[in-house]
Amino acid sequence: MSYNPTSYGKITNTKGQEIEFFEHPLLGDEALVICVCHELELSSSCPFLEIDDMIQEHREYEPWFDEQNKLRIGEL
Repeated sequence: MSYNPTSYGKITNTKGQEIEFFEHPLLGDEALVICVCHELELSSSCPFLEIDDMIQEHREYEPWFDEQNKLRIGEL
């Protein structure tokens, strides 16, 4: 966060975790989106270059962090 990356937006997932999406601070939009949960103090790259699929109402590709602090996509 010290590099002040660009935020793409936020969602609150089904588990109630607020996930904020960031552009990679050094590689920009050529790199995978970074998912951050400030409340849990966790972050991880996701398998997408854009957030479109992760913010859809159907929530098929919804990001969330599991009990082992690992980022998961969908299938809550």
